[in-house]
Amino acid sequence: MTAKNMTVGIFIPCCVDQFSAQSGLKMLNLLRGLGLECHYPQNLTCCGRELFIHGDRETAKTLGTRLIEDYTECSHIVSCGSGCVAYMRTQFPKLFHNTTLHNNYRHFIDNLYDISDFLVNTMHYQPSNASFPHRVALMDHCTTSHDYLPGGLHDEPRALLKAVGGLQLVEMEQNEVCCGYSATLTTQFTPISDSLAKRKVDNALAAGAEYITSTEPTCLLHLQSYIQKNNIPLNCINLIDIITATP
Repeated sequence: MTAKNMTVGIFIPCCVDQFSAQSGLKMLNLLRGLGLECHYPQNLTCCGRELFIHGDRETAKTLGTRLIEDYTECSHIVSCGSGCVAYMRTQFPKLFHNTTLHNNYRHFIDNLYDISDFLVNTMHYQPSNASFPHRVALMDHCTTSHDYLPGGLHDEPRALLKAVGGLQLVEMEQNEVCCGYSATLTTQFTPISDSLAKRKVDNALAAGAEYITSTEPTCLLHLQSYIQKNNIPLNCINLIDIITATP
C-alpha cells in the first residue's frame, strides 16, 4: 500500500489535546507532508483508558465504540500516545469480542499504531532534515513495554532520534522502572509517585541529559511537573517535537 491510497486516522490523546496541542498538530503536518490523507474526527474524545483501569467498563466501552466507528474507513490509525495504543490493543478484545462490533474492533486494533512504529516500520521514514543539538534521554514507558507488542516499543523511537541532526541519545539507568505516573498513584499516593519521579529525573541527570523524551505524553507531563516544582535544570519534550525540529 502506498501513501496515495492510505487514509490515516489521527488519534490525539486527551492529555496532548489539553496540554500540548502543538505536538498533535506537528504530527498531523508530518503525516500530511508524507503524502498521506489524514482523517481527524471532530467529536474525538478520550480512549477510555483511565475509566477501564478504575473499573468503569461500561463508559469505557461507550467511548471505545465511538472511536471504532469514527475510524471505520481508515486503513491505519496513528497516535502520539503509546499508552493509549497499548490499552486499546490489549483491552478492546475484553470489551468487544463476540459483540456486534467484533469485526470492526478487530480492524481497528489490527491497524492501530504509535507514531514511532508507524513511521519506522510502515513508512520507513527517517527525520533526516530535523535538528536538535542536545543530549536526550529516552524513557521507555513501562506499560507500553509490556502491552504494546511482544518486545514492546524499544527500537523504533531510538531509530528516529538517532537520525536527528546534532542529537546525542543517552541511556538512563533503570529505564524500565515506572516514573510514578498513574491517575491513582499521583493523587492518592503522592509521596510514592514523587519518589519514583525523583529517581527517574536523577537517573536522567546522571546520564548527562538535557531533555527527557518518551512515546507516552502522560509520563512527560508528570515528570515536567516534578522538575518545575523542584527547579531542576532538565526539561521534558514530546518525541514529535524533536523529530520535527528544524535548524
